[in-house]
Amino acid sequence: MIAVVAATGFPSAEWFASLSAHATSDPERLRTLGVADFRLAVEIVDTDGKVRTFGVIFDGYDITSAGEFSDPEVFGSEATLTGPIEAWQAMVANITEHGAADGLHTLNALSIADTPLKVVADDPMGRDKFFRYAETLQTLFDASGLVALART
Repeated sequence: MIAVVAATGFPSAEWFASLSAHATSDPERLRTLGVADFRLAVEIVDTDGKVRTFGVIFDGYDITSAGEFSDPEVFGSEATLTGPIEAWQAMVANITEHGAADGLHTLNALSIADTPLKVVADDPMGRDKFFRYAETLQTLFDASGLVALART
């Protein structure tokens, strides 16, 4: 299944931009979840220890990609979701295969015990927002199945 993930361009700024576009393609779905006001940094740690960080902005019913950056402070993230590339690839592959994450591959399941993904925030409110907006965040990442379909 890793070949499917690689074909989607994950992880890249283009992949996150496409993800945001697909996630917002059904405005009614987002409206049922309610508004979100949150800046999330997604940190992916490669097998060689190299860290790549991407930003996602939730503003009302809009979700936009802030691209890749090297300094999370400049982006102003309220929380960072960090973890090894293997965990991210397994999640994206699971979503691509099933159309949405199964119970073992949701952001909540992967981060609730801080392993394999971990939510890091300087302020307790940032961590709280991550879990408060969990369904909206999951809707974003579940769109990775649509990204894969669009590229095939």
